Amino acid sequence: MKKNIVRIPGIFLVSLLFLAPIQAREYQAQFFTINLKDQVQYREWAGIGISQIIVRSFQDDPKSGGLYFKNTRFRTLTSSLEEILQDISSSQSPLKVCAWMIARRFNWTTDPQFFDYQYHNGRRQSINKYDIFNPQALEGIAQVFKELAAHPIAAILIQDDLILRYNEGFSNWGKAVFTTATQLPAQESRLLDKNSLYYLQWQEVKISQVNKTIALIVKACKEANPGIKVGMNVYYETPYFPDKARTWYSHDLSQLLATGLDYIYLMSYQRQIKSEMHLNESQNRLLFRRIIEKAFSICGDKLVVKIQVRDWQTGLRVPLAELKAYLDLVPPEVKTVCFTPVKPEDFSLLKELIGPPAAIPAGK
Repeated sequence: MKKNIVRIPGIFLVSLLFLAPIQAREYQAQFFTINLKDQVQYREWAGIGISQIIVRSFQDDPKSGGLYFKNTRFRTLTSSLEEILQDISSSQSPLKVCAWMIARRFNWTTDPQFFDYQYHNGRRQSINKYDIFNPQALEGIAQVFKELAAHPIAAILIQDDLILRYNEGFSNWGKAVFTTATQLPAQESRLLDKNSLYYLQWQEVKISQVNKTIALIVKACKEANPGIKVGMNVYYETPYFPDKARTWYSHDLSQLLATGLDYIYLMSYQRQIKSEMHLNESQNRLLFRRIIEKAFSICGDKLVVKIQVRDWQTGLRVPLAELKAYLDLVPPEVKTVCFTPVKPEDFSLLKELIGPPAAIPAGK
């Protein structure tokens, strides 16, 4: 074993990490805009060390939502994904493309038979998220992912909407699955009572259903494209506060890994963590490192650490010094780091942050 000491102002953090060969780190960039035409020089992005870009394949606005690729299930807004793939191919860039895709929030759809139900302020109400207990809804989800995977892409990133919150899942299908699994009546008051045995069993049923949905998506994607990699966005609480993750999201990290996912994209957004946890900068850096270490101990090489490049509230760039500080906190054993949210004009920032590797020969 080897001791790695990370120096943080006012803090000495010692982490025990298994001694292993350190491979070159892979960097990815996640774009929130789909409008990359004439704004992104793909060979230049590959030239600074970005190996894969993650592009949005959906718009989840209730009025103007739809998908940015041709499919037979939902509304196609534009064929932007196909255009990006063609542009990258024409540029002879080695950049890989990962399509970022929602799994439940098809909230522009109007067919209520696919909607889930939640309890809010004591009332059961429909929500425009797909009900993953409904077999027909699951069939639609698998179908659209399969059609997405049939494109010449390297990977798919499942959005963070593939969760069941503590007050969701109360469709007739969800209650029926609970009763079938437990042989208990699905009494809503008991399922919502956190001091009830029913609540704990309901939590297990929901975690199981989320995992079944992920496994179904992974299977559908690999049937269409055997070489494709499938990852999923996971909240930062999941590895470090597992009880909260089970309650808030119906996520259990070890069980997520057993679904066949190739990668866990940990949403370790440093500014979001600092704000939500009410920490000062030193405390935040300490927690950031600990969260990643815990995640790596569970996920190993399947872990992708996400670092926040722009402030969620203001949209402004995070200063280079802050990005460097948090990138340095990522243990060297972590093979992949993803920067998000990235805009085309962030090229120079990322170039300075990660430095250019060897030049890419023409035609390679």
